[in-house]
Amino acid sequence: MAEILNAHGSKNDIFVAAMTPCDFASDDDLRAFVRRLCDRAGPFGGDGVYFYDAAPDVPQAWFFNPDGSSAEFCGNGMRCLGRVVLDRRGADAAVIRSGQAQYTVRRAATTGEGVRQISLEHPAVEFAPKTPVVAGRNPLTEARLPDLDPALEFTAVSIGNPHLVAVIDKYVESDLIAMGEQVVARPDVFPAGANLSVLLPLEPAEVFVRTFERGAGLTASCGSGMAASRAVYSRTGRIDPERRVVVRNAGGMATVSLLARHDQHRQDQHRQDQYRQDQYRQDQYRQDQHRQDQYRQDQYRQDQWHPVLEGNATFVYRAEVDPAALARGAAVDAEREPYPDEISAYAALDERNAARLRAAGVETAA
Repeated sequence: MAEILNAHGSKNDIFVAAMTPCDFASDDDLRAFVRRLCDRAGPFGGDGVYFYDAAPDVPQAWFFNPDGSSAEFCGNGMRCLGRVVLDRRGADAAVIRSGQAQYTVRRAATTGEGVRQISLEHPAVEFAPKTPVVAGRNPLTEARLPDLDPALEFTAVSIGNPHLVAVIDKYVESDLIAMGEQVVARPDVFPAGANLSVLLPLEPAEVFVRTFERGAGLTASCGSGMAASRAVYSRTGRIDPERRVVVRNAGGMATVSLLARHDQHRQDQHRQDQYRQDQYRQDQYRQDQHRQDQYRQDQYRQDQWHPVLEGNATFVYRAEVDPAALARGAAVDAEREPYPDEISAYAALDERNAARLRAAGVETAA
């Protein structure tokens, strides 16, 4: 038997299990277990599974989508896993490895409703990743992709997993679903697949983000989609990277900023070419606020941006399962041990978020 924890970040519900892929007899059994556990027509249901080994100094984690495919990581799931690790260790911060990258998790302030929160620092985003998000077009910044939409402009970014983001002026859920399904259907254009997000500005430092996730489809929220969209929001010059932005989605809300860390190697590469231009710019921009802002954006682009996402990590229930039986599709005991206080606290926060979206005219199915 194995214990599973169902938890969620912005209602993106993830199972956390103290198991490793090696605990399964075969890869087929592993993926069958994930599909059966996440099947909402089955005894449980969820948006993915995080397996983890907490024994090393840097715990190792493995994420799987509900269709059984593996992914580099899951942002909402990492906050939930991060809380599990911090609680187990009685610590305020920890580093966790998922895929080929390391993520820093920290305890954050509990909301007025009593919702527990975790801060997650991501590795640096990449706007020209080694594996292009769109075949033959790397980097891709505010470019049209007629295969998806004839009018929208998309920016590609990798945040450990591939993302496409478009800034919109009106949210239509059916349009996002249609574009997401097109991404799935065109591996020739999107060789690694992609998480497709749309970002709707509500206020200068408040946005709505909705994501059609690779391997999962439309979910209540996507943590990496929020972080990727926040990076694109600054990449396209709409807001300073380090400013905290409230990111709302169908399942809740989070705040995201970009921690700018200067890349010394790139600084050395560009120093000689940039020195005279920089001096000229500084002299000329002193009296021109608009151009000063643009200059600051240019400087930020020489930095590495590490998204820092702070949001809920809510425990919903625990259960004991027989992994082998579940993988075979056998009948299993679905008895659960719920966390009623956490559930009710998040319901209050969720209603406040839903009221804000209604006031902004944003309609979603979830």
